[in-house]
Amino acid sequence: MSAPALQSVAGLYAQRPPRIGEALSILRDAATALGKLHATGKAHGAVCLENILLDAEGAARLCHDTTTPPTASPEQERGEPPDARSDVYALGAAVAELLAGAGPLPEPISRMLAAMTAEDPGDRYNSMDEVLTALEACELMTGHVAFRLGHEAAATRSRRRALVVLIVAMGLVVLSLAMLVIFSRTPPPSGDPPDSYKELVEKRPTP
Repeated sequence: MSAPALQSVAGLYAQRPPRIGEALSILRDAATALGKLHATGKAHGAVCLENILLDAEGAARLCHDTTTPPTASPEQERGEPPDARSDVYALGAAVAELLAGAGPLPEPISRMLAAMTAEDPGDRYNSMDEVLTALEACELMTGHVAFRLGHEAAATRSRRRALVVLIVAMGLVVLSLAMLVIFSRTPPPSGDPPDSYKELVEKRPTP
């Protein structure tokens, strides 16, 4: 099924916890939008589940409802202005809240969220590009692929194709390494040809 147009993530998943792939998709879409905002030199400063909306296609969008208490980063609570790393913290906290009822998380995903919500801004990812890179690594290591609400089947097909490509690529790497080892261990030709070969050469008729 498709998500109702522009329904908040908080409202949509009030009835059930999201699947991990759905939460990762929200993280990916929100991080992409925030990355574009940060490229203009601005920060959102109020990222939270109520300010993340899903459209009819299940794509996450950001709004800025000032009546909703944001997920403030530690530096914001100290009165400092928000920046890109503040939004990294808030997005990580929002996704962690979203996955609170999803059961035990794979370790790579837990580590990613922990890095996003580190107390010290210097220990967090510096940009949303780094968050997206970490997300891609989590997908490869855990097998949990981000998919938008109602698009799980397409994500499954994409994951299978990616797995086939990965297996083929790994096979080529292994084959290349094996060939390198074989040729590195083959001694170069040395010495004189055997006598029988010399006789054949000497008896070859001259054209």
